Amino acid sequence: MDHREKDAEIISEILLKAASEPDFRNTLIRDPGVVLEKYDVSAEAKMIIRKSIRDLTQQ
Repeated sequence: MDHREKDAEIISEILLKAASEPDFRNTLIRDPGVVLEKYDVSAEAKMIIRKSIRDLTQQ
């Protein structure tokens, strides 16, 4: 599995967890850096996750 596939898998995992676990979601929204440092993903993947969370939380 190349790094892009691995990143895609982890992005999905994080977003699914955020959708199903309110505490995790709130931490991810409040302080994404703390959550994302626990995952071994590229800077590009972290940017995608941050953008996804911003998009989901904008009213």
